Amino acid sequence: MRVLAPAIVSGAVVIAIVAIAGVLVAAPVARWLDADAREPLWSTVVVAAVVATTTLGGASAWHGLVLTRLVRVRLFDRLIAALGAGMLLLGAGIVAAVGIEPALARAALLLASPLWAAGLGFAVLVGAMLLHARAPLHEPPGAVLILGAGLRGREVGPLLRRRVERGAEVWRAALPGRPDARIVVAGGQGPGEVRTEASAMAEHLTERLGVPSGAIDLEQASTSTRENLELSRPFLTGERAPLAVVTSGYHAYRTAWLLAALGIDGAVVGAWTRPSYRPGAIVREALAIAADARRWCLAAALVIEALAVWALVVEP
Repeated sequence: MRVLAPAIVSGAVVIAIVAIAGVLVAAPVARWLDADAREPLWSTVVVAAVVATTTLGGASAWHGLVLTRLVRVRLFDRLIAALGAGMLLLGAGIVAAVGIEPALARAALLLASPLWAAGLGFAVLVGAMLLHARAPLHEPPGAVLILGAGLRGREVGPLLRRRVERGAEVWRAALPGRPDARIVVAGGQGPGEVRTEASAMAEHLTERLGVPSGAIDLEQASTSTRENLELSRPFLTGERAPLAVVTSGYHAYRTAWLLAALGIDGAVVGAWTRPSYRPGAIVREALAIAADARRWCLAAALVIEALAVWALVVEP
């Protein structure tokens, strides 16, 4: 329930916003699209399109603008930028189509419904992340697990450095109540890396942050968040509860879901992330969640598209 409640609240808020806004703009949307003002479908779809384009489309487009500032630009980053540009162009095309042939604009709006639904899902995720981030740690952890991220040469990169520093803060804050608290650093050697992420994290903790090496355990085989958690289990059992997992702020909510799915009891603490990096990072999180639930997402998209086609066919 700790991870489900933020999603339920955020989903209810997004649905309420779309429903209320749809009622308020029903008349002007009907005139704009040359549609029946008594039919709530069009205003609802338009509001959903606006929300989706400004959230998912805007975040993805922003990521494209900051690509040159990233330490490493991957194909995934370029695809996110393309998604943003595509959504903005689609929105502009629909607006332009209204002046040419409103029926064409209505068709485009309906046929793009799976994309608008994805954008609403993204808005729900952002809200859930914000709500989850407000949850405090209720008691001092016996173990602080810091999740790995990319290295810069032999050193921790900026993103990972902030995770390590936040983890050290959580560990030190726990010591008065849990003098036996330990830090677990998790991360194997990724493609192009010269050492394991865990070894670089442990070195940063001892040499830069003054954490005794005897208080640190290393998990050096994992290559994903799920593996970080699964392979760290041996270090988290027994008297080391409760567990606090430290990762980047944008990554905390999905990590909490993975903890629950793996049956590991623990809280997740988010480290600060550069604001310009957050929008694209949250899009990546959304796409990762969609990939994990790809069958459900594909089924939902097919159902929504079938309903959109049916609505076009029966439109008077």
